[in-house]
This record gives sequence, C-alpha cells and structure tokens, in this order.
Amino acid sequence: MIARNMRQPRYRMTHHLGLMTLIISVLLVLTACNEQQQTDTLGTEGDSLINAAYKMHDYERILSLADLHQQTGSLSELKASYWRGYAYSRLRKMRMAEMEWKRAIAQPVDDADALKYYAKSANRLAGLLNMKLDYEGTMRVAMPAIQLLKEREYTMNTDYANLQTFVGNCQLKLGNKQDAANSYSLAYECYLQAIEADDNIADYTSSIAGIITITDAYIQTNNYEEANEWADRFDSMLKRYRQHPQADDAFYDKQWARLNFYRGCILEGLGRKDEALQAYRVANGTRYAKTADGQIEATNYLTAARRWDEAADKFSVLEQQLARYDMKLTLDNIQTYLLPKYQANVGAHRMDSAVAVGTWICSALDSAIVWERRNSAQELATIYDLKQKESEFMEQKAFLQHQRFLTIFFMLLLVIIGLGLFIFFRHRAAVRLENAFRRLEVANARAEESSHMKSNFIQQISHEIRTPLNILSGFTQVITMPGEELDDDTRAEVNRQIMESTNRITGLVNKMLELSDANSQTVIERNDQLSPEQMADEAVDASGIAQAGHLTFDLQMSPEAKSIVLTTNHHAAVRALSLLLDNARKFTAPAEARQHQELTGPMKHATLRVSADNGQVLFTIEDDGIGIPPNEADHIFEEFVQLDEYYDGTGIGLTVARSLARRLGGDIQLDADFTAGARFVLTLPYTSTTAQN
Repeated sequence: MIARNMRQPRYRMTHHLGLMTLIISVLLVLTACNEQQQTDTLGTEGDSLINAAYKMHDYERILSLADLHQQTGSLSELKASYWRGYAYSRLRKMRMAEMEWKRAIAQPVDDADALKYYAKSANRLAGLLNMKLDYEGTMRVAMPAIQLLKEREYTMNTDYANLQTFVGNCQLKLGNKQDAANSYSLAYECYLQAIEADDNIADYTSSIAGIITITDAYIQTNNYEEANEWADRFDSMLKRYRQHPQADDAFYDKQWARLNFYRGCILEGLGRKDEALQAYRVANGTRYAKTADGQIEATNYLTAARRWDEAADKFSVLEQQLARYDMKLTLDNIQTYLLPKYQANVGAHRMDSAVAVGTWICSALDSAIVWERRNSAQELATIYDLKQKESEFMEQKAFLQHQRFLTIFFMLLLVIIGLGLFIFFRHRAAVRLENAFRRLEVANARAEESSHMKSNFIQQISHEIRTPLNILSGFTQVITMPGEELDDDTRAEVNRQIMESTNRITGLVNKMLELSDANSQTVIERNDQLSPEQMADEAVDASGIAQAGHLTFDLQMSPEAKSIVLTTNHHAAVRALSLLLDNARKFTAPAEARQHQELTGPMKHATLRVSADNGQVLFTIEDDGIGIPPNEADHIFEEFVQLDEYYDGTGIGLTVARSLARRLGGDIQLDADFTAGARFVLTLPYTSTTAQN
C-alpha cells in the first residue's frame, strides 16, 4: 500500500490538500458573511435576541428563538429558516442546514428585509453545495438567486458577489474557463462596489474571502496564470484593507501569510521555483506561519514543491489541531487532513510514520463510518420530527389564522355597523339641518313678505284714511265759507258724504282695534242667545251686500237651521259673518283701478246658505268673483295679505273673521275645491234646538 502511494503522480498527492484548501476557503467566505451579518441592524425583539445568541455562539438558543418568534409572528418564516440553517451548519448538521436554507429561498420576497435574508440564504446554500462538490445543485440555487437580485437591483453587496463566485467555481470545475472568468470578474466588480458603497470593514473581509476562493479554485485546477492574476488582486485588496481605520493586525498578518503561501504554490506551478521559494519565505516570516494553523496551511506549498520532509514535519501538529477544535474524525476530515499527512510521510520516506498514520486512518475509518451512519440517522430522525412539529405548527397556524380571520371579520362587521350608524345618524342630522334650513328660509321669506305686506298695509291705511279726510276737509271748508249759501239737495249730499267718510274712518279704526284684539287671543264670553237666521240678517245688513249694485244676493236658510239657537257672543258672531259677506261683495265688484273701464259682462252673484250638521251651524258664503288659488288657502287668512293689489282694503278682514270664529269655538275654512269663484264656510257650535216664532 505504501509502495503504491509512492508511485502516485504529483497531482493525486496534492489533490486532498487542494480539497482541504477549498473547504477552508469556502468556510472563510461563510465566516466573512458572519462578520458582515454582525454589523446588520436588527429591528425586532426576535432579531435582537437572536443576535445576542449569535454573538455568544449559542446555536441551540438560536434554534429555539427562531421557532418561538416565528410562531408569534415577530420573525418571518424566511428569516427564521435562515437562522435555523445557520445554527444547524454551526452544529455540523449540514443536511438540516441545507433543508432550512432551501425552505428560506422558497419563501416570497416581498420587502427589503426579506430580500436581504433571501440573499444570505441563497449565498450560504450555494456555498454549502459548492463545498460538497455538488456543482449542478450549486448552479440551480445560485443562478435564479442572481437573476432575482439583479431584477431587484440588490447587487452591491457581498452576498451577490459570493453567488457569482460560486457560479464561477462550478463553471471552472466543469471546464468552462471563459464563463468562469466572466463570473469571477462580475464577482470582483461587486466586491469593489460593495466597498465603495459602504466603507465597512466587514465588506473588506468578505471580499478578501471571496478572492481567496477564486485564487484557490484556479490553483486546484492547475490554472496558474489565472491564479497569479487573482493573487495580485488579493494583494491589492489586502493593501486597501490595511489602510482602513478598523483594520485588524492579526487578520492582515494571517491573510498576508496565506497570500504568499498561494504565491509559492502558483509560482511553483509556473516553474518559477526561486520566486516560489522567496514567497514561501515571506509567508514563513509572519506570525501566522508560526501557529499550528499556519503550519498546516504551509503544507500546500511544501507538497507542491515536493519538499516532503518539511511537509511531514509541519503535519506533526495535526493531531494537536484536531483536538484543539474538537474535530471528530469524520470521512471528510480523514480525507481532508489524515490522507495528506500520510502522503507527506510517504514522500519523505518516513515509513514508520506513514504506517502509523495509515493505522490511524484505518482505525478512524470504522468509527467514522459508524458515526456518519449514526449522525445521518439522527439527522434524518430530527428532520422527521421537525416535519411532524412543522405539521403541528402548520395546523396551529391554520387555527390561529382562522381565529384571526374571524376576529378581523367581526371587527370589520362592527366597524361597518358603526360606520353605518354614523352615516345614518349623520344623514338624519343633515336632513334635520336641511329641513331646519328650509324652514328658516321659509320663515325668512315669510318675514320679508310680512315686512312687505306691512309696508303695503301702511300705504293702504294711509290711502284709506287720506281719502275720507280729504272729503271731510273739503266739505268743512265749503260749509264754513262765509256767505256760501247751499240749497237743500246740496246740503243733503254734503251731509251724506261727511257721514260716509266719518263711518269709513270709524270702520277702519275699529278694524285695527279688532286686529289687535285678535292677536291678543283673549277669551270672548259666550252668553248670548242668537238664532242663525237673526245672525244672518244682521250680518247681511252690516255688510251692505244686499244693496250692492254690481251683484245679486241670495240668502238660503235650511229648515233645521231655523230651529237652532246659538249660545254665543252676539256681536262677535255677527261681525265674523259680516266680514265674510263684505269680502264677497268687494271681490265680485271691479277693482278700483279698473272702475273707469266700461264693463259689459253679466251681473255677479253671491249666496249665503245656512245649514246644520253634526252639532254645528254652517254659514256658506259663495260668490263668482275673482276667486282664490288653492295654494293660497291658508295664506289668505294671514295678516295684511292681499292677492290683488288693485282692490281696496287693508288685508286684515279675513284674519279678524277667523280669529273671532275660533274664539267662539268654531272656524272658517276656504273650500279649495270650488273653482268658480270663492267659497268660505263659517262653522259655529250649538247645543240646543228651539223653535223660533
């Protein structure tokens, strides 16, 4: 077995060292992501608690916090899956980490926070698959993620750059050198853009880790020219890092050593052995080279330079390092660390040491296989248990969503009802306000109309008084003129005119007094016994309607009315009826303004019918005069209302008549259905029927 290994070609002897370097470089990229992650501002309570656990490296707590805060809704499923994947990866449960990150990138990306954690999850998942040498799986994850991040214009960050780096690794491993070069160039531009956009020290470390991955990939595939170019970029980025105010000396020393170890391997591959040795010596001059980790990493160059003795010496610290990091001898670790040590001892012809390492490998293989099986079984069991818990969680989530839906539904229902009531009462208030406004407008119009009518009333009163006063004044001057002799006929005419004018003024004053009395609403005593017939006769005489020359008047008395005796106020009852008859006389005659015109029409007619019905005496006054429109049926009884301004009068007769009738227990109504003129009905109550002789 030893002889066979000694005959292996150089590439096979360095293959495991290259694999080890790849794993280290990918882990370095992911570690740099952690440093970047540490600088992110965490807003929610769940984020803050997880960040605290992250800083304490308490990965079990990260798992419990992610589950708890996802259930309470303070952590999205995407973010919770990302953190669970991170915790599982740190606990070396890579299958579960892979499952969580796959779940994370399957979630909807609907805001900036989700986009950020989508990029982190895709970066880690692609890095994990790349470390497993699953190039097809890496491409299936990285390419859609790159496309989405480009569409969302989220490319100036190291997560996007790392995805481009992993795509380049796959393309290089599959032999597509030009495509790989393009992907690496895009990644490098993104690293530079991220640094320029935000001068954050974590962006420098992440960029350096990405460039290390690219350089190492070229070294592993023996593309030393390209590897040399990337080593120069590594050098340039490291110098920029050193100038940063927050640059860490230990980190710089470590990466400077790593850069020169790489250059040693690259220059050795290019046949520039002296330069390779010089680079190795520069690396050996660093503090990192003196550490156990540095000695392990130096074996890359020593193996490439076939300096087996020195490589074997460097590998002497391997067991110590495995113990220090508590690294179990899994199949990956055996392949990564023990096989290169075995090959170095074989190359140095240290057969005893090679046999010892071979024995160590054989004893470790059995336990590693058992451990891998047990670990896989446990991980699968955990995944199964997790799926059961996830199923229970989904059921609980569905129940909570149902309850939330019902709560929201009832809340919306209450809001709708409340809004409906608000609109209803607001509408009612608006209607009331509108009605009040309309009433106010009507009242205002009535007030204006009343003011206008009062003005007309004053003018009418002035006219009514001025005319008889002028007559009285004129005749007084005639009578008192010295030496004026009047014949008997003239004297009689003067006396008549004086009496008419005096009566006219007296009647006007009486009407004014009656109007004042009507507005006072004082009670009228009803102690007089009066028959309807007597009341009608006296009202006809008082109104002068029977003597009017422009109409014919007819009084009709029903037999029932003749047997009735009214207990009322004699004067008030007669006055109310006479005012109605006077109204009929006035509005069947031509208007004063038209009296000079020759009227050839037929004589007008007026009728007073007295009847009894249901405990009331009805005095119906009907004429064929100018009539009253139906819409003025109530308005006509208001004070100072005159529908035709060409007729004489004060506009208070009907007001006084209705007031008297109502204060006597009756009423006066206009029959709006009668259109041939005007028809008023005066009603007065009666309590006994006594024959009149």
